[in-house]
Amino acid sequence: RCKRWVNCWYSQVAILYRCDADGANISPISANIEQDNTPWPLPDGRVLYQRWEYVDRSRVAFHHLWSCNPDGTGQMVYYGNMHPETLMIDAKPIPARPSAGGPASDNKIVAVFSPGHGKAEHAGDITIVTPKSGPDDLGSAHKITQNPEYRDPWAFSEDCFLVAKGPSLLVMNAQGQAEEVFRLPPALVKAKVELHEPRPLIRRDTEKLIPHRVAPAALTGRLILTDVYSGRRMEGVKRGDISKLLVMETLPKPVNYSGKMPPISFGGTFTLVRILGTVPVEPDGSAYMELPAMRSLFFVALAENNNSVKRMHSFLTVMPGETTSCLGCHEQRTRAPANLGGGSVAALRRPPDKVTPIAGIPDVFDYPRDIQPILDKYCLECHDYDKRSGGVILTGDRGPIYSHSYYTLTV
Repeated sequence: RCKRWVNCWYSQVAILYRCDADGANISPISANIEQDNTPWPLPDGRVLYQRWEYVDRSRVAFHHLWSCNPDGTGQMVYYGNMHPETLMIDAKPIPARPSAGGPASDNKIVAVFSPGHGKAEHAGDITIVTPKSGPDDLGSAHKITQNPEYRDPWAFSEDCFLVAKGPSLLVMNAQGQAEEVFRLPPALVKAKVELHEPRPLIRRDTEKLIPHRVAPAALTGRLILTDVYSGRRMEGVKRGDISKLLVMETLPKPVNYSGKMPPISFGGTFTLVRILGTVPVEPDGSAYMELPAMRSLFFVALAENNNSVKRMHSFLTVMPGETTSCLGCHEQRTRAPANLGGGSVAALRRPPDKVTPIAGIPDVFDYPRDIQPILDKYCLECHDYDKRSGGVILTGDRGPIYSHSYYTLTV
């Protein structure tokens, strides 16, 4: 429905949408340019799903669990985004344990952890995740199987799960012990038909309702950054080093002409990036900005001389009319905002900054259009076919995919 293709492959993309109970008012709640998968409601009303992305990082290693409100606001990593090489999918909540004071609130989920880029049919190990220690704690995930051939878990409790494996429906306990309770007829097994997505027909509690915070007619949303210096791997970055944020957007691939997977760049970049502009960072590290809604945005922290200080490797989205916030650059999700000692966030003392375009810079760099003319003007006198100084040719003639100059400069 979103009319886009996986940037590094020849398959179409599916992202999250919502609609009314009668199917009316279909609208997207995700701006992902790659796949969203297997959404499921959490007891607190949020939606848990798997998001595949590769903003300036491996295109096959990051398929982790995210959550959002049913209207698309509050998009947030749920578990795993710092840990590559595992596809986390088909996640569902585990019913809370009864206790004297009412249901427990440990919010455990069960999911399939599939190795690497993921096995066929979402096969992997049945895994229990306890997210209360934050989305980066490897100890929060406990594999109860050591055979990555299971699929589609459904939790009755912390010690009883329905799972699928090949043509079989099994019941599994928390130790990974399983017993087959149903198997497809022999003719279907012979035809290699597999059983998928077992569901019990039982009563369940209704999820909590989260009020909508989207203004459908709005074209923008707002983001508050409390302190760009607060976060992981900021060693060596001193206060005052960062003066602005470069705002960029990963662009969807609306069509696939080649039917294959040649990268946009020789070095392996598959995504095309649009440069939107910059927003200022206050001396206290804060920023307050108005951003275009429903876009896959990411930031680069810039010094006064426009050199990159830190670069974001995951995208964020603001929904129309949404105001959301983050604590810092590469923030640790288990941290609370810093106590400002009676002060206030400097950027919030004024209206949000609009993104300021960068004069003289194209929003999308195109090598033949923007770079090759520079080489033609300054370099071809010595680096043409007639005079190959140093054996280097910097002409714009095309090879099978790239121009000769581009290939020469990248190798």
